Amino acid sequence: MTCAIWFLRTAFLVAGCGSDPGPGGDPDAGGDSDTDSDADVAPILPACEETEPAGVENLEPVASTLVGTVESAVPRTDDPDDRTSPSSEDGEREYAALGMGEYSRGAGLERVRRTDLGDGAPTARRSIAYFVHMADFQLADDESPNRLAVLDNTLITSGLRPQEAYLPRAVSAMNRTLARIEPAGHPYDFGIVTGDCADSSQHNELQWVMQIMDGAAGVNTDSGEDDDPTPGPDNDPKDPFDAAAFPGPWYYVPGNHDVLVLGNAVPGEDQRASAIGSETSGGTRDYRIRWAEPVTGEIPPDPDRRIVDRDEIVEELTLGPSTPGPAGHGYEAGVDTSLGANYAADVVPGLLRVLTLDTNDRTGGAEGIVLQETVDGFLVPELERAADDGVLVMLASHHATSSMDTAEGLIGDPIPEALEPADVEALVATYPQVVAWLVGHSHDNRVRAIAGADADHPGYWEIMTSAMADWPLQSRVVEVVDNGDGTLSIFATTVDFDEGSCLERRFRRLALMDWACGWVDDWSSAPEDNNVELLRAVPATATAAVAAADGSDRIESDTTLRGK
Repeated sequence: MTCAIWFLRTAFLVAGCGSDPGPGGDPDAGGDSDTDSDADVAPILPACEETEPAGVENLEPVASTLVGTVESAVPRTDDPDDRTSPSSEDGEREYAALGMGEYSRGAGLERVRRTDLGDGAPTARRSIAYFVHMADFQLADDESPNRLAVLDNTLITSGLRPQEAYLPRAVSAMNRTLARIEPAGHPYDFGIVTGDCADSSQHNELQWVMQIMDGAAGVNTDSGEDDDPTPGPDNDPKDPFDAAAFPGPWYYVPGNHDVLVLGNAVPGEDQRASAIGSETSGGTRDYRIRWAEPVTGEIPPDPDRRIVDRDEIVEELTLGPSTPGPAGHGYEAGVDTSLGANYAADVVPGLLRVLTLDTNDRTGGAEGIVLQETVDGFLVPELERAADDGVLVMLASHHATSSMDTAEGLIGDPIPEALEPADVEALVATYPQVVAWLVGHSHDNRVRAIAGADADHPGYWEIMTSAMADWPLQSRVVEVVDNGDGTLSIFATTVDFDEGSCLERRFRRLALMDWACGWVDDWSSAPEDNNVELLRAVPATATAAVAAADGSDRIESDTTLRGK
């Protein structure tokens, strides 16, 4: 959600628009949903199958987007005139009649070989690291008082995603898909989620993230009252479900939505009280009325919506189950977060270390920030230690440097301690052991080459993976390959989730509709940002570690992920 929504929220409240408009958002409606005779006999939400075009079936699973993609039946429109929200009943019916939200299996996307940071002549190749990069779940409590659903529009999107209630099942479906394509003899070394796991720094949202990634039974993403908008089990987004665990150890990275209210506001007394209160002024879903239309005014409260801080997030992570692990998901109990929720993890012991950098601005705002004290107290010492230990390094943060600034909050005064983004890039590029930086935040698939000063300092690859929350709903499988010629190849391959139920198909259809109707930004990335092979020299400090690494002659990116 963009920072501008907070300015509109202020104007919204000052204008006195925070009163209860009644069910369905009609200020003249008054009363409750029982006054509508149709509501007495019809379910609040239609059965999932009733919302689908005739004859719809699950897409046939494929190994990756190298084999096949999910293709929209109609082109995206960017016409801003007379647009209806796709989150409304009228909007969904309008766009469905135009074929928006319909999709089929499209052709695969070929891999692009990129040599921006140097070329090579691969000889005896070995796969030495294999992992998954996920980003931006934004698992939202869509019934929270702190939501701003009534302000959602084409300029300020994500206040009310039509697909968000189904998101938990989609993350589970992605985990199930990743397990299906995992080679029996070559498991993932780890997975990493680069931030915005939750949507508004709430305790219940954090719990849902952990439960889904850990594969808990009976995951219940309802809040407030116990809603069953479509009578019966497993036929609406508020029904409990058994989650598919991520198939391996997974690591957590904090994003702005994990530590700030709606990803923008520093939690203060007002926000904390509002989160667990029974009044909403910005609008939130109400699953007691038809189509769960947003309402303002009085709603059922829930104490588990309480706001959590960095230290509480770390504590909750360390209390999780031992499987799939690791314990703490990167954090140790009692870790000092005064410089940020940072950590170093040997994800492939003796070969690859991940340095997680908390780039969230403690003064508020969606953009990231890097302070000199964090560089001096964490980043540089860890980079120096990695050089001494002779391992490869990948940084991981929520924000890319292109989404960092040096100001307080949204549009505040400059922070003298904040580094300019270009200076952060230049600093990191002086350490040749850094081969990649994994990021999220922008909801896009993007790959940038950040060049270093010379052949001994070639620079690193910035790899951004798109959001699970928004189209195209993908993750990446990443493989590090020793080319046998003094170079490494980093293969990055996008993956679509398998469909296993109507609710999973509905999530995909609504997210595609949100994109196809032009309500949200166009995240249609170029071929060089999707399936890629990224070449780069083996750093001198890690030559021995690369040579000694356990490896496989089978390169999964050119076999398993091609369906071979």
